[in-house]
Order: sequence, then structure tokens, then C-alpha cells
Amino acid sequence: MSKANVQVKVKYCDGTWCNFQYFRCAKRALKIVRQGNRVITQCTLFGGQCIGYKCQYAVCEAHVMASDGRCLLDLRNMEVKERDIVKEAKKLDKQASVINKHLKKLGLKDYM
Repeated sequence: MSKANVQVKVKYCDGTWCNFQYFRCAKRALKIVRQGNRVITQCTLFGGQCIGYKCQYAVCEAHVMASDGRCLLDLRNMEVKERDIVKEAKKLDKQASVINKHLKKLGLKDYM
């Protein structure tokens, strides 16, 4: 059995990193401002910089923000999958036998 080790850096939805298409303010007070080459999120409700997941009005429309602010969107895409070569070989062998039966019915058994 071979395992793929994937180290995932934990990212927090703070309004600056998280995809802006998913991070929302429930009070619609999130304003995205560009200053030079930086993107800054501002809160128009309280005035100042948005504090992201720490705010009580922070909402993730993709429903992938954990209660502690971790973005689970990356973790969902980076799941560690175990591969068993023996199981895969048996599955391929079963598929080959089905194909062989179909070819035999058609009179083309020499092609496999």
C-alpha cells in the first residue's frame, strides 16, 4: 500500500486571502479597495480594516469556513487518497474479462 503524503498549510478566511466570491459580510458592509498592488478589505459598518472570520457577520457562501476560521476549500481538494495496487489490478482484470466476453459473443475473440 502506498500513501501520498500531502502537507497542507492552514489558511484562514480573513477577507484578504479567501476567494472574494465566497467571503461575504452578512450586513453587506464589505468593501474591497485596491491600494497600489495590495488588495485591502474594509468594513464600512465600523470603519477600518475588515477582521475577517473573527467578525460576527462573516459568512462563507460556499459553506467551507470552519468555526475557527480555517478555509476547508483547500482541504477538500487535497484529500489524501490511499491506493492499493492489488485492488486496482483485480478491478482491471474484471473489466478485461467482461470485454473479452463481449468480443467472444461478437466472434472477435482474437482481438483481445
